[in-house]
Amino acid sequence: MPHFIAPAHFDALIRRLSGQMPVVMLETQQNGDALVAAGARAILQCRDHTATFHKASGAITRKKQNPWHALHDFRSEWSGQWMFGYLGYDLKNGLERLHSANPDPVSAPDLWLMVPERVLRYAAGSGTLDVTEGPELPETWLAPPTNLCATADAFRFEIETGTETDRARYLDIIRQAQRAIFEGDYYEINLSRQLSGTYEGDPFALYAAMRARGPVPFGAWLAFGDFRVCCASPERFLKRAGNRLISEPIKGTAPVAASDAENAQIAAALLASEKNRAENLMVVDLVRHDFSAVCAAGSVQVPELFAIKKFGTVHQMISTVTGELRSGVSSVEALAACFPMGSMTGAPKISAMRDIEKLETYRRGIYSGAIGYISPEDDFDFNVVIRTAICRNGRLFYATGGAITADSEPAEEWDETLVKSRALTQAAVSATALQKR
Repeated sequence: MPHFIAPAHFDALIRRLSGQMPVVMLETQQNGDALVAAGARAILQCRDHTATFHKASGAITRKKQNPWHALHDFRSEWSGQWMFGYLGYDLKNGLERLHSANPDPVSAPDLWLMVPERVLRYAAGSGTLDVTEGPELPETWLAPPTNLCATADAFRFEIETGTETDRARYLDIIRQAQRAIFEGDYYEINLSRQLSGTYEGDPFALYAAMRARGPVPFGAWLAFGDFRVCCASPERFLKRAGNRLISEPIKGTAPVAASDAENAQIAAALLASEKNRAENLMVVDLVRHDFSAVCAAGSVQVPELFAIKKFGTVHQMISTVTGELRSGVSSVEALAACFPMGSMTGAPKISAMRDIEKLETYRRGIYSGAIGYISPEDDFDFNVVIRTAICRNGRLFYATGGAITADSEPAEEWDETLVKSRALTQAAVSATALQKR
């Protein structure tokens, strides 16, 4: 039976559940609709080439197992069930002859997926909460909390958004990448940097503040173990609906201004930018190439090219690629064929990923991977993990980056990373955070 609760009450429920069990919430923040997985019947967790399968009867660890093979086995065992979680960027090592040796202060699993005990759907417009899968919610969970106010001041963090040393190093790796581009190693590469700091309080308050500052279509909240993931992603990695495959790559970013007139000018300039159009087209071509490995010949199309959309703090250039899956292609095969998202690597993908490992100073982990679900019908929808804060044991991590081409201006690329970090830094204002600049 449906339950009727206000958005603040729903947020309080998610907080309550997150303190008791693993929770994954996938939220279309622009209208407040959410799909929630709560509790775990089974969990697959992979790190490098070690896979651990958790279920009621106990845990089984397999060493020297390709994580994609482990995912195939997990999906086969739990066929016809919901799965929620994430695919981390470093799963690339299970697809190609690549490695990840950079420092990893987050130390998250490369893959974390659960078969949930309950699946809930929430429609903010009507205030309707339905249990799609699993037992009904206990009345004690649904009882209104004493204080419905999701206090933004319940979270404090201190983080450096960019020192002069950070800036100098980022400009240097861009110049190194451009030399590799001139030498023909690749023609586009995504380079990022990781911000870090300390926090105290409830990370869900940060998630709520990020959502309030800039609602996005692919927001996500994850709570498992001692990890809390606050994701405000505007980008879809990959969706399967029946045999139809859809990707919506983003390349091209500009800041949002105070007035409608200024924003119209900024959006027009972004659309007219040859550099941004070229970057976007490179990724579109890469996605089309990935689709060709699993889609029927002649079915891959680009129904929308260079659309400009506004998401709170940024304007983005977004294109759409579609295709029809060949008969017999599984969801795991489709995900593997397209992973990771080309907008987060560059092109050609493998050579760009090799240099990402050389030029960046940290293991990406969850960042630039994908958060989402696989349905009982084997459909799926995964975002691209960007604009994402990862909180663990008093430490907060947030990465930003951008596409580098031969025409990139290093100083402008640095400024773009600052624009992209506004989802965090402006949420700091909402959360009355203590911020060090």
